[in-house]
Amino acid sequence: MPTLFAYIDPFTGSLLLQLLAAGFMALVLFFKRAKAFTLELLGFQQNKATDMESADIPTIKLEQTKQPNKEEKKAA
Repeated sequence: MPTLFAYIDPFTGSLLLQLLAAGFMALVLFFKRAKAFTLELLGFQQNKATDMESADIPTIKLEQTKQPNKEEKKAA
């Protein structure tokens, strides 16, 4: 019976693991987008908002502070 030496060094192992993880995520995202496209094409799903104003994303409004001009700096 022949002896089989199956050794994978750490670099190759981590590279293969990363390849498998990336491939799995690519398949998941591909089928998720394909499903959404098909449902939208058939009219079962509404278009989602893509602009910032109509999306439900909280925004922070910053108040502008007035910068002192040269005369105000001299007076201070």
